[in-house]
Amino acid sequence: MTTAAMSQSSIAAASFVGTAIEWYDYFIYSTASALVFNAVFFPKSAQLVGSLLSFATLAVGFIVRPVGAVLFGHFGDRRGRKSTLVVTLLAMGIATFLIGLLPTYASIGVAAPILLVILRLVQGLAVGGEWGGAVLIATENAPEAMKTLYGSFAQFGSPGGLLLATLMFTVLSHADTASLQGWAWRIPFLISALLVPLGLLIRLRVAETAEYKQAAEEHARVRVPFLQVLSKQYRQVTVGTLAMAGGFLTFYLLTSFVLTYATETLGMPASIALPANLVAAVTEGVFIYVGVLLAKCITARGVAIVSAFGLLVWSGPAFALMHTRDALLLYVAVGVAMVFCGTSYGVLAGEVAELFSREVRYTGTSLCYHLAGVIGGGFGPIIATYLLARTESSWPVAVFTAVVSLLMALACLVLPRRESARSEASAIAKVTA
Repeated sequence: MTTAAMSQSSIAAASFVGTAIEWYDYFIYSTASALVFNAVFFPKSAQLVGSLLSFATLAVGFIVRPVGAVLFGHFGDRRGRKSTLVVTLLAMGIATFLIGLLPTYASIGVAAPILLVILRLVQGLAVGGEWGGAVLIATENAPEAMKTLYGSFAQFGSPGGLLLATLMFTVLSHADTASLQGWAWRIPFLISALLVPLGLLIRLRVAETAEYKQAAEEHARVRVPFLQVLSKQYRQVTVGTLAMAGGFLTFYLLTSFVLTYATETLGMPASIALPANLVAAVTEGVFIYVGVLLAKCITARGVAIVSAFGLLVWSGPAFALMHTRDALLLYVAVGVAMVFCGTSYGVLAGEVAELFSREVRYTGTSLCYHLAGVIGGGFGPIIATYLLARTESSWPVAVFTAVVSLLMALACLVLPRRESARSEASAIAKVTA
């Protein structure tokens, strides 16, 4: 194998494997919050109230993610991408492992959900610093013409982590309710202790990015990257956030909220609902790569625009199909939505990263991603659950999804073409150097 090939494979592994492990940790929480946590960590109450409380702890992790983006973005922009990614992986792994050891509400009362929220906060902070760094490790080491492809390496970590998490809970769903709520749910969390060392080994072997080294040598680092982003690159944050929000909302509604909707509202067994996440993970993973291939023909921006309008159009039919209570139609609803999520997700990493100048790129890129996560993944399931409880119909949820997808489409339409984005970032870099 040539040195160049080895370098590319090392970059891909560092970006993908570490991200997949972090998303595995994150997705086992979202899956458990939909299936188990309402009964394990909260007092006995109405079913939908318990689900709302469970999704509220899920939202806490999303809400704190922008804080993690600012915190780890600061160190990533000033101290380096590699060392920051090592810290985020360690923090996520430790928090996830400790969740697997937590006593239940029946054992220690209100202290159980409090401890759960604290560890969820740590998870949120860690993942807040993960994605931006993983994308930059790849794109800043990429040839100019291959930034979209390299940016997709980190994107494959999301369906990879979801696939692993779903496989774990699919197996566990065959246990009886008492076993699942008693001890079986802990297994996926404890397994994290075995996965994190693998991710650390891979990341420690990768060198710091050339662009960061150049910025350090030129003393081009900004004292407080977050303030620089807010004062001079806030337009990029707005566009980048909205461009990713629709995909986030659809993804989390169809991988987290739908588990509760299918099992509690539609009365479908968990063993039927959980494979929908397998469909989601596989479909998204395949179409991330398809999106990258399509970008060569119609540009990454064009792929993002088509994907956003696809999500907008599919919002209504998706929930109509799910409401039939037919397992196959449920999988079709999720699968088609993940086609559009995957194609947009595959190209937007490189596009959003290129919106920002290199000395604030970690902070700016991370902020976009995680503010979109707050909109789509943090508040999305809560709003959807509230709308469902209030109206006893899935149509308001479909309308909500369509509105956010429309905002995504409008943001993608105003995304600068790649050449314009680079020119803007270069101009800002010259001013602030």
